[in-house]
Amino acid sequence: MPSDMDKLKEFLRVNKSIKYIRIQWIDYSGVLRARFVPIARCLRIANGSETIRLAQNSIIIPISTAPRIFSLSDYHETWLLRPDWSSLRVCGFQTGHAAAMSFVDQKDAETRLDKCPRMLLVQALERLDKERGVKVLVGFEIEFVLLDGNGSNDVIKPLDRLNGYSRTAGLRAESLALVEEIIDALEQSSISIHHFHAEVQDQLEIALTPEPALQAVDSLVLAQETIRAICVRRNLKATMTPKPTLPGPSNSLHLHLSLVDIDVERVSADHFIAGVLDHVGSLCAFGMANYDGCARSIGDAAGAWVGFGTDNRDLPVRKICDWHWEFSMMNGTANPYLFAAAVLLAALDGLAKKTELVWKDCKLFPHLMNEEMRVEYGINNSMPVTFKEALDCLKEDAVVNAWIAKDLLEWYISVKEKEVEVFKKMTDEQRRLRFLEYF
Repeated sequence: MPSDMDKLKEFLRVNKSIKYIRIQWIDYSGVLRARFVPIARCLRIANGSETIRLAQNSIIIPISTAPRIFSLSDYHETWLLRPDWSSLRVCGFQTGHAAAMSFVDQKDAETRLDKCPRMLLVQALERLDKERGVKVLVGFEIEFVLLDGNGSNDVIKPLDRLNGYSRTAGLRAESLALVEEIIDALEQSSISIHHFHAEVQDQLEIALTPEPALQAVDSLVLAQETIRAICVRRNLKATMTPKPTLPGPSNSLHLHLSLVDIDVERVSADHFIAGVLDHVGSLCAFGMANYDGCARSIGDAAGAWVGFGTDNRDLPVRKICDWHWEFSMMNGTANPYLFAAAVLLAALDGLAKKTELVWKDCKLFPHLMNEEMRVEYGINNSMPVTFKEALDCLKEDAVVNAWIAKDLLEWYISVKEKEVEVFKKMTDEQRRLRFLEYF
């Protein structure tokens, strides 16, 4: 296998204009963080003669209390960044810049990478390959709203205004030129798109082409930053926060997952998806990972009831075909490595236990079904309607607690409980403005 130095040197040989590499990671609050590092120092990091040391707020800083950190530890910890040089991509939105995602290493921990969400995803993928012999492809649908850049944080109102699902209105003039500029930059970063369109009024969606799971999450992170950076230059704020405006549309971030290289003797689609459905409440704590996230537990969003259906967008899991599903219990405040890992670990649990798929493929609108009909389809449990409820599901889920390293889960829950404690004292508008600072 090529060494770190070999990977970096080959990248620089092909991309001679690169001057800075953004060494990036995602914290427990779903926030992208980065160190901008000159090439000379990157080479020293790659050969092992230097490391990047982080402050304690590198991963455990709640949005609600930032810049004040919240730590369970009584002492100052040492955190290190371990760049994955194979994740290097050119930043198509910024000449001379590239980006590499990193693992977060807690130097003094007993098991040093146990608190790293990206490592958890790597481990889940390795288990699926080793235990079941399957590969995972992932794609994301990124929803965002454009706000003006004059400080009012209002939705932009151009003459050609975005005006409804898949209409061409809103994509005839300035907004179309903006999206085309974003797509051009994504292509320079080797990120392909599946399509783009108007989602609902005042909202755009860009869907990314499926890739192997780890690369797909890396692409998502860079794509989100590309969208934000290009819009800022046009004096616009592209926000992926769930509630950009209080009366307007809610943003989501849907994960599409499909399995390839399937041996049906080792993998059952029913057991796979039953494992996920069996733990949807806990998964919401990772996917709809903010105080207002569970406001999407309604029809035509994340769904009000736990269940699945072929092309049914009113449930948290939409079946596309036997080996392809869409998960809607996710938004732009999630740590995508952590959510993707949790989904796969839930599925692995279903495969190991041969969990029965008690849910029937539902093609009906759940809100039009009476209790008797829901029982017939196995739709007995409602989705969490508050983030605290999702966290309670996570804390009480003994199976999830067995999948995920104790330290990671303990720290994650503590950060999120602090969010609930602080955010519940804020008004809706105060929370909206705080999330706009980050997402």
